[in-house]
Order: sequence, then C-alpha cells, then structure tokens
Amino acid sequence: MSALPDDNGSEESVAVRAAFARLNARRWWILGSTGLFMGIFTAAAFVMSPVYRASVVLAPVMYPERGADVLGLAASPPGGLASSLAIGPRDADTEEALAVLRSREFTEHFIVTHNLMPQLFHDKWNRKIGTWNTERPPTTAKAFKYFDNRVRSIEQDNKTGLITVSIDWGDRNEGAAWANGLVQGLNDEMRTRAIDKAEASKEFLEKELQTTSTIEARDAISRLIDAQVKQRMLAHVTRDYSFRVVDKALAADSDDRLAPQRRLMAMLGALFGFVAASAVVLASDSFGGQGR
Repeated sequence: MSALPDDNGSEESVAVRAAFARLNARRWWILGSTGLFMGIFTAAAFVMSPVYRASVVLAPVMYPERGADVLGLAASPPGGLASSLAIGPRDADTEEALAVLRSREFTEHFIVTHNLMPQLFHDKWNRKIGTWNTERPPTTAKAFKYFDNRVRSIEQDNKTGLITVSIDWGDRNEGAAWANGLVQGLNDEMRTRAIDKAEASKEFLEKELQTTSTIEARDAISRLIDAQVKQRMLAHVTRDYSFRVVDKALAADSDDRLAPQRRLMAMLGALFGFVAASAVVLASDSFGGQGR
C-alpha cells in the first residue's frame, strides 16, 4: 500500500524530467520564437497610436445650505458672504455637480459645443470634404458612451475630498484643453442654475411679501429675499462656482504615454513567444510519441 505514492511520485518525476529534456533539446527554437514575438510586440507598440492622459485636480467649493442656514446667511454681516465660501469634503451640492458632470445631457452639450464628433469618430470622418464617410453617421448618444467609457474618467478621494477629472486622448494638447473645458463648462452650468434658482425664489418671496400683513412674517420674508440676493450675487461673482481648480490640466510630454507601454509590450511578447513555443514543442513530441 505504501509503495503506491512512491510509484506515482516517480512517474510524475519522470514525466517532468522528460518534459524538461524535450524543452532543452528545442531550446534554440524556443529562444528564437521568444525573440520573434518580442520583436513583433515591440514593433506593434511603436506603430500603435499613443494615448496621453491630462488630469485636472479640483476641490469642491462649499456654500451654506439653501434651506435651514439661509437665514444665517441673510443675517450675516457684509464679511459673512466671503467667509461662507470654503473648501471642504463632498456635500449635497458637490454630489449634484458631479452628477451633472457625468450626465448625458451635459456631456453631449460639451461634445456638440466643442465639435468633438469628428475627433471622436475620426475613422468615419472625411476631413477633405467635411462630411461623414458612412450613410449612418454616429449619433451624439454613441459619442457620449465612447467619451464616458474610454475618454473621460472621474475619481474622488474620500479622505481629502479632492476630485480628479482625466482625459485619455491621442493629442496631448486637445486632451488638456478638454479636461479644463469640462471643468469650466460645469462651473458655468452650476452657476447659471444657482442664479436661476435664486431669481425664481426671489420672485416668489416678493409676491408673498405683498400678500403678508403681519410684521413678523414680513421681516422673515425680507430676510429670505436678502439671502437670495446674496446667493445670486455670489453666483455672479464666483467664476469657480462648484469646483476650484487646484492643479490645472497641462499637456503631457511626448514620451509620457499612458499607452502603449513599450517595455510592457516587449515583456508580454517575450512571455507569449516562450509559452507558445513551449506548448508547441510539448504537444508535437506527445503526438509524435503516440504516432510511434
């Protein structure tokens, strides 16, 4: 009974030694295959179009809530308006701004406004005559999916509250311009929404003030109106309304590629060539042995 494991172990050991012997006998062929595929993968890395990354780092700007704290903003002294603006972790307004940034409506508007369709689908665009080469041109919906999945990425640091918006693109300057343009467009959008909201609230409160007779209610409405005026003024004068730029996106160096990584490609080619050649050697010898 005890001899069986030894016999199995001996058989496995013999099989392993035989496999190494076959590989060693064809070592030059295996090394040649390794070098061949290493060269092919390296050449492909040089031929492939490079992709660069441009990133802009943002800090969310915090404002008093438009609800419970609005009376505090209304009662604050003139210096309180400036002190109400601060850098901090994410809050409800920040989450809303990030949702807008990721939204299809905002992204499609950015793509159309900056005429990015020919760049995103350059293989279907005829630059000479300025038309599409296909009878079914790509839609803005497809552009949004491509841009959201392969071009733009958004990362949030839960500890610091900092947000990084990155653009992965073949043109270094275009990538940096798009990253900065997204942030500027988002701040403009959120500022416009805040102004419109403050205007609508102010108009509603002014109507309520005209129909209110009690002194206490009129005083409360007046403070609310003053708060909305301050909110509107804050939105008008604050260029970086939702996010303040900590580190502006700059064009990457020509040799600072995100992809392809040439060294990695060379290593993958060598590994693929070695594994493929070894498998072919072992398989061919096995079939040859069975044939005999």
